[in-house]
Amino acid sequence: MWFTPLVLVVALLSFAFAHWALRRKYPQDPTTLIDLIDEMLPQTQCAQCGYPGCRPYAAAIITGEALNLCPPGGQTLYLDLVELMGEAQSAQPPVQPPEVVAVIDESQCIGCALCLAPCPVDAIVGSMNKMHTVIENLCTGCELCVPVCPVDCITLQPLPIAVTATLHADPQQATHNCINCGLCNPACPVGLPAQELLHALQQDKSALANSQGLMQCIECGLCDRVCPSNIGMAELFAAGKRAQREQTAVNATRDNYKKRFSAHQARHQQRQSTAAEKRAKRLAGSRQFS
Repeated sequence: MWFTPLVLVVALLSFAFAHWALRRKYPQDPTTLIDLIDEMLPQTQCAQCGYPGCRPYAAAIITGEALNLCPPGGQTLYLDLVELMGEAQSAQPPVQPPEVVAVIDESQCIGCALCLAPCPVDAIVGSMNKMHTVIENLCTGCELCVPVCPVDCITLQPLPIAVTATLHADPQQATHNCINCGLCNPACPVGLPAQELLHALQQDKSALANSQGLMQCIECGLCDRVCPSNIGMAELFAAGKRAQREQTAVNATRDNYKKRFSAHQARHQQRQSTAAEKRAKRLAGSRQFS
């Protein structure tokens, strides 16, 4: 039976060659299912799904975790996951939590800045020993900032309808409703005259708005929050800042062209002056020898 080991060796070599040929013809896709799911998740790392981040939740979905545990992803993400994993993977409807936002009691805030680092989307504005505030349109309501506050001045509250409408308002349609109540001025955390800035931008007086501190606006939206006319002031201020930066860039380009032209003219005049001096010297030298 000496040929038995030979048969086994030939069979193993055949399998090895077939495996090598298949790997060359059908190379392995380095993208795994976990990678695909992780790319679909919003990457807010808010932990509302019960996992410390998006990738751990993606790994859990592979093992049968529910597909509807990501509030920031909403129904769109849920339907995409159902399509990817198959309808049988989840029979539960998508989670539809109430739309909430973190709110800081500014009268109690001590400016410790402990809430800044836990926020996964940088929705909290503030610095050490200064009052902090939350940008509503960035906040996902993940609650990670609540337990770290040493004075319990952060709470989750339903997002006001007026604020929601204001955050998505068309600034061009809400520029003539100011009633000059002045409530937006004291609401500004950096002390800008918000009402005066609004009037200056409405009247296309960009220079006046810039002199009043437009570029110092942090676009926190607190002026929108107190405005009884629901004017999208923060959006207007952001648009004004963009226009100012674009105009500054245009002016810098023009100044650069002017400087280059002036330098060119100076070099041209210098060359002409030098040539005239050389001609004068040559003429003076030829007269001496004549």
